[in-house]
Amino acid sequence: MLQPFDTSQFQDDNKVLLLSGYGILTLVVYVLHSLCENIWYYRRTKVWTVGHEIISTILFCAFTGTVLYLYNRLVVNDIGLTLATYWRFLSVTILSMTPVFSPVMLYLRQKLGERIVPPAQNLFRLAGENKNEILDIDKGNLLFVRAVENYVEICYLDNEGNVASKTFRQTLSNIWKQVPFLEKCHRSYLVNINMIRRIEGNSQGAVLSFVVGE
Repeated sequence: MLQPFDTSQFQDDNKVLLLSGYGILTLVVYVLHSLCENIWYYRRTKVWTVGHEIISTILFCAFTGTVLYLYNRLVVNDIGLTLATYWRFLSVTILSMTPVFSPVMLYLRQKLGERIVPPAQNLFRLAGENKNEILDIDKGNLLFVRAVENYVEICYLDNEGNVASKTFRQTLSNIWKQVPFLEKCHRSYLVNINMIRRIEGNSQGAVLSFVVGE
């Protein structure tokens, strides 16, 4: 039977139960640590890097070592706490746990994690205030965006080259932040100047003709 933390000489009628506490506490800390990880992950735009993984593993080992130290001193051995024994216990715990848990955690991340592929440079996402208002569009297919009261009308070319439009509940200024390559030619319009075929009229009443189907 595995008897960690110098407990091989430990004698008690409930020895098996007390030693099982190490595993139970480690499991509890892991579950709580995973919950905190998920909360942090979903609040940080769902990005998880190697640096995050390293920090997370170190924190997990440190938190686990602290809990096991308290359990070892106060419950198993019923002795006092000292800073020297804490640091010694923690260093031994981290050094022993890191080689064991790191490969397993990295393997699970690799198998179960979602790999995020960076979007193409010319692909942009327009999002409204409502959950179902999302449009992923290539830069070359977006014609213009027009403000209509509390909404915006997005005019673009679909996959077949036909003119299409969608209406989102969003402000023109927020849309501009999402697609900053558009130019504002009027207080209510954002246009893709690369899709303009010609301009007729003057600054007081210009008419824009867009390239469609070319």
